[in-house]
Amino acid sequence: MTIPMWQCNVLGFAVQIKQCAFHVRFMTEPNAVANLLAWCSERGFWIDPSIQIISGPCGVAVVSQDSTIPEDRILVRIPRESVLSVKSSPISDLIPPHPYGRGAQLSLALALSVELVIGATSPWFLYLQSLPRQIPGIPLFWSRGVENQQSFPPNGDPFEWLNGTEAWKMLFDSGDSDSSLVSEIDEYFHEVAEPVYAQVFESSPEKAPSSPEFYHAYSLVSSRSFLVDSYHGLSMVPIADAFNHTQENHVHLESDFDVCPECGSLQRCVHDDTTEPDPRSIVPDDADNFYEMVSSLPIPPHSEVFNTYGETLTNAQLLVQYGFILDGNDNDHLTWTFDELAQFSEHHLLASGSWTWDSVGGLPEFRDLLRSINLRPWERISESELVSLDRTHQFSLNGDATISHGLWLFFALLLVCLRNTSPYHTRNLDSLIVLLEETLQCQLTLESSESTNHADDDDTLLVPPSPGHSDQQQRPSPYGVILELARLLASLCRARSARTGRAGVEMAELGEILDRLPNDMTPTKMAISLAMTERSLLDSCMSAWDGFVDGALGQA
Repeated sequence: MTIPMWQCNVLGFAVQIKQCAFHVRFMTEPNAVANLLAWCSERGFWIDPSIQIISGPCGVAVVSQDSTIPEDRILVRIPRESVLSVKSSPISDLIPPHPYGRGAQLSLALALSVELVIGATSPWFLYLQSLPRQIPGIPLFWSRGVENQQSFPPNGDPFEWLNGTEAWKMLFDSGDSDSSLVSEIDEYFHEVAEPVYAQVFESSPEKAPSSPEFYHAYSLVSSRSFLVDSYHGLSMVPIADAFNHTQENHVHLESDFDVCPECGSLQRCVHDDTTEPDPRSIVPDDADNFYEMVSSLPIPPHSEVFNTYGETLTNAQLLVQYGFILDGNDNDHLTWTFDELAQFSEHHLLASGSWTWDSVGGLPEFRDLLRSINLRPWERISESELVSLDRTHQFSLNGDATISHGLWLFFALLLVCLRNTSPYHTRNLDSLIVLLEETLQCQLTLESSESTNHADDDDTLLVPPSPGHSDQQQRPSPYGVILELARLLASLCRARSARTGRAGVEMAELGEILDRLPNDMTPTKMAISLAMTERSLLDSCMSAWDGFVDGALGQA
């Protein structure tokens, strides 16, 4: 199966400077490009004369020549055996295999770190010389004592501004998972990489990669690798990583992904089940064993040629993985974990009445109930201007400052359960869904300017007593539920905004601080910009729900 690699590329490659608000410059050695091209020629690469590989401020880059390049043109053919992967590494038998995810990144970083330190004896030496010598300015390595990284004055430490952001969560908060990015990388280095280095460099232990050198290898994998096929998996792909990034890309990498995972064969082989048909059997024997860079649209002459490593990445993801952010990113969104919402609920709802999770059947049971309810269609929720139907991010706030339906359902279900005085074990899923649908209908009615004029004529909009009140009715009022839900959502945004960035700094001050920073304070500038963006989204969402409450009370 031939697939465009932008659909399966989970990590990406070089950054491009035209689209990023802030960037870190990486220079290659003067002869790196010439040496790279000589190495490629020996390895059987083919590069269309309509493009040229050059040295650029972010390493190497690709530019078009004198004529327009048409769509669907093969620009580069990259031999499969030229990629650096765990499978192609000389120490592959020592590296624990991981087919995808963080484990695949770490395994490839281990293989790459060995090739980087053995120098000219590496089969990929001339290719590796074209890679950045400095660690990309990703937050993982800020202020970690890594060679060539910037030092920051006391008032300019970027981590002070990154605190509480999505980038901070990716780096340091384990959330609902077992470990954070930082702890996972450190743990892998000490528990896996160091024992491998001890075997590889047994006779010369002084040559074993240090932790900064492993960090360097990881940063290159994080910012430049591709998932190429079912044999090599995640790989460093020469020339493909020379195409820098833009969201509106000119080219993509194509590959026959379904190769034999044991030997990489494109044809049927001894590892196949001979009783089952194999689509690889239809591949001609003389098929080119290449990955191909193919143009996605016409490319004008004398311009840089770009690829993309993802059209949906947020600024937090770009910063953590690649060390830059875009000046305005429509993909930005903020997330919460189930545990974060549970802790917030305990803190804020205890003030309005004595309750525990046992009152709604227990926290694990509530999680299972929410999961079942979230699987329902809920198409009507898209009629709201405050909530969006989002099947990708369960508990989130998007770039339009609207919350996901999963976040809405969390608080709506919790409040419906708390206000329903019947024993939790007698409730059934269908009855709860009816109550949630009534709550949603109440919200949609209140959002409608025409309907809210008649809100005081609707008996269902009477405000019920707060939880725990002796006069509370068994069946909760949708109006009371939606009012309390709106207040909780506004409080959720207010609390997160308050802990985003440096403590005690108001939103109005952030722009002034950003303007006063010198131009070479790139990490701090990026961190402040990210904090400003996220606080702006949170403040907009908070204002929207506060306004909703004011409007609803005005109609009651």
